[in-house]
Parts: sequence; C-alpha cells; structure tokens
Amino acid sequence: MQPYELSKDAEEDLREVARYTLKKWGMEQLAEYRQGTKEILHAIGVQDIIARQFSKNYPQLRVTKYRYHYIFLSLKMLKSPLALALSINDVTLLTSLQDV
Repeated sequence: MQPYELSKDAEEDLREVARYTLKKWGMEQLAEYRQGTKEILHAIGVQDIIARQFSKNYPQLRVTKYRYHYIFLSLKMLKSPLALALSINDVTLLTSLQDV
C-alpha cells in the first residue's frame, strides 16, 4: 500500500502529464518522469520532504515542487497525505491560488 492518496483531480493531472510527456518527449522520458513522480509522492507520503504552507486561510494546504510541477497536498485529518493536484510552473496560477 502506498503511503499517500491521490485525489481524482491529481490522478487526472498525472494522466495529462503522462500523455503530454509521451507525445512531446517519448517513452524514455515518460518512464524517467513517472519513476521520479512515484519517488516524490512516496517521499510526501512518509513525510520525508519539505512542503511549505501555501495559504494562510487553509494552513493544512501545502505545496512542494517536482521538476516543473507544483504538487498541492493536504496533511490534516487523513491517515496519509493527500495529493490534491499537480500544476505546471505557472506564476499566474500560483498568484491566484495564494489568495485561497
């Protein structure tokens, strides 16, 4: 059993990243990125990673980064961390989410 959970949105984000990576960069890059993503999610699950607080209004909402993607997660009220979404490195998105 993995030490983290994925929201439905995070699962869809991962599928979208996989499709894009395969189309743009090929199978070898997809395999490398997939392995790295599994490792970062496992590190999140065992809380062996620094995830900073993202919103003052929702202190349980955390964010960390893997390569070009931000991973948003919740640590409160769960048996294991929940990855909520993955987002490409986009300052506009981060600025708007910061107000949440």
